[in-house]
Amino acid sequence: MGSALFAAVLASAVLPSHGCRAPLPQGPAVPAAIVVRTSCGWFDVKPSGRVRRLPRSPVGFGRGRIAEDGSRHYGADLFIRRTHPGRFIVWRLRRTPAGRLTRTVIWHSSRDYYNTGGDNAFGPHLFAFDDYYHGIFLTDLRHPERMVMRGRGLYPIGFTRGGDLLISMRGYSIAVVAPTGRLLRRFSYSGRNSFTWDEHTDTLYFVRPDGMLAAAHGAHVRLIRRLTGIEGGIWFTPPGLLVFNGRRSVTITDLDGKLIARDRWPRTAIDNFDSGLSVSPDGRTFAFRLSSAHPGARHGKAVLYVLHAGQSEARAIYRHQLGPSGCAVGASMEWHGRYLLYSSADGQRAVLDTSTGRQISLMRLLHRIPQRGRSQVYDVFWRSNLARR
Repeated sequence: MGSALFAAVLASAVLPSHGCRAPLPQGPAVPAAIVVRTSCGWFDVKPSGRVRRLPRSPVGFGRGRIAEDGSRHYGADLFIRRTHPGRFIVWRLRRTPAGRLTRTVIWHSSRDYYNTGGDNAFGPHLFAFDDYYHGIFLTDLRHPERMVMRGRGLYPIGFTRGGDLLISMRGYSIAVVAPTGRLLRRFSYSGRNSFTWDEHTDTLYFVRPDGMLAAAHGAHVRLIRRLTGIEGGIWFTPPGLLVFNGRRSVTITDLDGKLIARDRWPRTAIDNFDSGLSVSPDGRTFAFRLSSAHPGARHGKAVLYVLHAGQSEARAIYRHQLGPSGCAVGASMEWHGRYLLYSSADGQRAVLDTSTGRQISLMRLLHRIPQRGRSQVYDVFWRSNLARR
């Protein structure tokens, strides 16, 4: 008995350790390099499926919001921190020539905004935030904040290059306010279609109550065309498209409101459009998911669809059973050419060829890649996309 116990202890001492020091698995062949993040760090998966450890994160320390010259091509890195009592602290994170990160506080609010101030916007040397019960506050990041619009339930949308601030108001209306606080213009939008903001061109797209699609550049409004037969809320997506998401429909147009693709689906048990629309880099292919998922569900079904420009009916390319979803449901989708990296909130991960429907499951790889304990928490990215973050 004693010798057997000694042999077992000796064997355990020479067996390879688990957790973060576990041996690296061989993954499946994939169309392009993939990066996996687990509790043990970052791992690179080559197109051949070979896995290697990365010495550090391949992601930068974040993308800035305003450049030092005030342009909208964000050159600096500004971040917001809220203290528990509700004070705003804005700090800049920079990397020194030696590679070390430095953090500098450049502004803080003059008082606390407890349990409010959830929406904010950066502009050219400007920062705006809301106090839900009182109104909109603005600062040039050198002086204390001041109220530029009084009211309840207001929130900032974004700034123009000239510093004018667009503010969403109650009653389906939008105000354009100069940095001085002077009201420049107010216009209304349809509550059924709402509005969307393209920060790269300072353009607000919205549908008027009479069904007219319009675009606003600050106080200047341009009427585009009257929309017919298009339902749902509007939102802008690169590379320059408008998406209208209805209860059981999705419609894609160009910025002039011309139809590119659409799909409608009947009311069924699997009709929840729960993950938005993912657009290919060339703007010609669209992916979306329908599911029966809801927060707290322990099981369900999901179907991933692909819709091409000029089509009016999407094609199903991937179906799977959903595991427990917890508080969050949905999925993310990243493009690499015609390939889609699919990540479901319940843990499913796969690479999908949107042209042929070919499926490459990543689950066996992810279950074997080094992790601490049995948490099975991981993130998966295309290496090429991650390098641009």
